[in-house]
Amino acid sequence: MSSLRLSQQQRDHLTLLQRHSSDVVELCKSAFDYLINGPNPDRYEALAKKYSDSESPEAVQQAVEALISLLISATTRVGSSTVNMQATLRQTFPDLGEDVLEVLEQFVTSKRNFVEGSIKSANIRAYRLVNLDWRLEVRTASRSLLKKCQVVVTMKLYLHTEPKNENRELLAVDMSGRSEQELKAMQEDERLHRKDMLVQTDVSSLVHMIKTLEDALAESKTRRIRNIVEGIH
Repeated sequence: MSSLRLSQQQRDHLTLLQRHSSDVVELCKSAFDYLINGPNPDRYEALAKKYSDSESPEAVQQAVEALISLLISATTRVGSSTVNMQATLRQTFPDLGEDVLEVLEQFVTSKRNFVEGSIKSANIRAYRLVNLDWRLEVRTASRSLLKKCQVVVTMKLYLHTEPKNENRELLAVDMSGRSEQELKAMQEDERLHRKDMLVQTDVSSLVHMIKTLEDALAESKTRRIRNIVEGIH
């Protein structure tokens, strides 16, 4: 059983729940209101005053935002089982009391359908890389500086929002035998779904990009990302 994916800063912000356990329900309501209507500074200021100046409105808002992260993480990482949710929350927040954990469990359980529905209806238009051209350019010297070695990698990325069959040519399309109306429709479809991007970078930045992509690939294999993808599709 893995804990929720929350940053240390978010965990620190949620310590406010422990200091003011009697108002956890109100904070959860504020978090859901944030999702629906956006932040409400007046509400956070009123809550801060209720704490007798022991907390600032900024701290209250940070706790509310951390609760939203908790809700999304719990929805995408944990199954619908109540037992799994209870165990995960206890492992993530071992210092919180049972009454606080019970409210958090009810909060996540009751709002799970809303988060899942929002993910499904988001209509995310994510581009996929379908092809790549690249070239290596090296500038060995110039008139102003005789000893110079500047390496630049130029890449042209072909992106598309629709899934493609890997067993056929991704970019070339057979235009023979098609009517003018069909060609116009295909061109419009390509215009809406395709995007070409030219990128130029140095070697050190390219190494960083590769490392970031490798980390993203490893992350894509986690249960959390699989749940998100299943929710979208």
